[in-house]
Amino acid sequence: MRKISLLILISFNLILLSCDPCRNLDCINDNYFGQFRIVSKVDGKDLVFGPNRIYDKDKIKFYTLIGNDTTFYEYSPTKFAGNGYDSILYVKFFPEATASTYMKLSDTDIDTLAITYNSFNTRCCGTITEITKFRYNNSIDIPGNQGTQPGSQNQSTQEIKK
Repeated sequence: MRKISLLILISFNLILLSCDPCRNLDCINDNYFGQFRIVSKVDGKDLVFGPNRIYDKDKIKFYTLIGNDTTFYEYSPTKFAGNGYDSILYVKFFPEATASTYMKLSDTDIDTLAITYNSFNTRCCGTITEITKFRYNNSIDIPGNQGTQPGSQNQSTQEIKK
């Protein structure tokens, strides 16, 4: 009788564990990133890297102002080999921007990015937040989850034409 009870208990536990749809699920991460190429409006040439550059990649800043506080966003210039692009600015917009974000390319060239975030609840992974749109200089909408770089939806490159 004891063996039967133990067998029933083990079987019951196995059935319960095998019914968990979240058990083997790989959750997607929050996506607070933007990848940008700054290119010429006229001929599409890269303005940050390469022979036609007019901006110094080490002096570019991304930041937001809230009252007297300035929050600088972490970014890194990245060269992606093999995809036809000279350079990409990879920016982490976290914490979430509640006001306009600024992209300072030089002392005389500062642009505005309004960032739209979307948060959604999932059954297994909790709340996930992603950037859905960048509004460039209050006029051009740039999708945040799709762009010119092939590959995963969460890692797309947005082109900004200057």
